[in-house]
Amino acid sequence: MNIVIAGFGVAGATAAETARKHDPDAYITVLSKEKDLFYYRTRPPEVGSGDLYPEKIPAHPKEWHDEPKIETRLGAYLTEAPPQEKIIRGSMGSRQQYDRLLLAVGAEPNRPPRPGDKLGGIHAVRSLNDAWNFYYEAKGKKKAVLIGGGLLGLELGYALTKQGLSVTVLEMSERVLPRQTTEASAKLLQEQLSALGLEFRLNSQADRFEGSRKVENVVLKDGTELEADVVLISAGVSPNLSLATTLGLKTDRAIVVDEYLQTSLPDIYAAGDCAQFPGAVGGLWTTSRAQALVAGFNIAQTDSAARKVYAPQPPSNLLKVAGIDLIAAGNLDAEGQFKSIETSDGKSYRKVTVDDGGRLLGFTNVGTTTGNKELNAALQAQKILSREALSGLADLNFDFTKL
Repeated sequence: MNIVIAGFGVAGATAAETARKHDPDAYITVLSKEKDLFYYRTRPPEVGSGDLYPEKIPAHPKEWHDEPKIETRLGAYLTEAPPQEKIIRGSMGSRQQYDRLLLAVGAEPNRPPRPGDKLGGIHAVRSLNDAWNFYYEAKGKKKAVLIGGGLLGLELGYALTKQGLSVTVLEMSERVLPRQTTEASAKLLQEQLSALGLEFRLNSQADRFEGSRKVENVVLKDGTELEADVVLISAGVSPNLSLATTLGLKTDRAIVVDEYLQTSLPDIYAAGDCAQFPGAVGGLWTTSRAQALVAGFNIAQTDSAARKVYAPQPPSNLLKVAGIDLIAAGNLDAEGQFKSIETSDGKSYRKVTVDDGGRLLGFTNVGTTTGNKELNAALQAQKILSREALSGLADLNFDFTKL
């Protein structure tokens, strides 16, 4: 069987590894638009700070990429894949027949249009190459403005402070990391990040950029002017749909897939940030990997009846923001509809949410990793917590063996 995988992030690499495991004889071709070997998306900030060179962070040793019957083409991407012909055409002029095609093409950083956004010194970082260019742009500069308080942006903002720049973070929400925090955890996280040198302007939006050739000022919607030698835009990502459109696949916010991760066309699958199931778009590492494990298994099957069904798990996002541990998993109950147990000592914070029957719905930990493993296992199992456990969780030093 000939399997082609477009994309070499966590979804593409995991799917290739899984397909190989379940079909030792398949010939697998992986195409990657990037020229770097597979790496973890959390690592670019280390490149952006100058702490690490790009060649030092591949996720797998060289031997993994030398796997027989897996061909990795870096710096190459699909331009066409006519479904009726089952032939791919690559950016370097290659043509190849396939039996199964997996799209794991990920997402691209958003760059909302604003006056002056073509000036030099304005960056959006997604790849290692982006981070490396950003590092050289920021080197020797004094002032930076970070637009958006997302995870990658905050990590890169912290990297800039380590280079000696003063960094102002603009966040349109009323708290940092609004999707991963509660009001209390965001306040604690902001205090700790401020102590590391980041300055925050909440409920603030950039209106335009000013400068001659390079950016010099960021003007906010309220008229405030902020000096800036370099600007980093961290405004989220959008699924890459260009190839799906070319192929005529059904799309909504991303590529629509069924319970087998198959697209609207037979033998073409999608997984990761570019896939939408069931109505939800990816964006989390854990989700991309979980989808790739199923998609990788399914593209290796000659009998469609042998395919696995993808069963979404509660989202779990384990982060480390500037060295500060943060996990947000499941439903954090921002609307206050369920019972929650919150506790904090000023340095660490925990919130656990349960339904009326005591079933664990979600949890978050900030500033500590204690209990993450046990709580995440209970969440995935949809465990009903005992009264003793619910009472004990009010103590930050709770013994999680009693969970």
